[in-house]
Amino acid sequence: MAVCFIDSNVFFYAKIFDREYGEACAGVLGKIEKGELEAVTSTLVVVELTNALRKYGLSDEVKDVVDAVFSLDMRVFEVDSIDVRTAAGIFDEFRVSPYDCVHAAVMKKAGVVDIISADRDFDKIEWIKRRDPKFI
Repeated sequence: MAVCFIDSNVFFYAKIFDREYGEACAGVLGKIEKGELEAVTSTLVVVELTNALRKYGLSDEVKDVVDAVFSLDMRVFEVDSIDVRTAAGIFDEFRVSPYDCVHAAVMKKAGVVDIISADRDFDKIEWIKRRDPKFI
């Protein structure tokens, strides 16, 4: 499998052991940990994850979860002003969440076209291949 961008919902659903996606997302993270899946993500994904944890009532676990993400053997791309401008163009074309557009811009910068995500909005961006966590 090609290098995959990991969306925030993969980390979040694994953490809360979501009824539909929890086991599959935990499996994805296990494959990254074992070196069976080459993955990247971004600092924005980590920020989204921490906000989701806060909203879910898991504020006390934010630091440990962030440390766990950064302990995985995967590159975490910084988001810069060029990415934000690229994201604005992606938004103009596809009209999906601006956060998702930033993820797409980072993917473009990284040369990655595969994303592991439960978010079907990525299906609207024609050059991205979304991989559902349940089928990894």
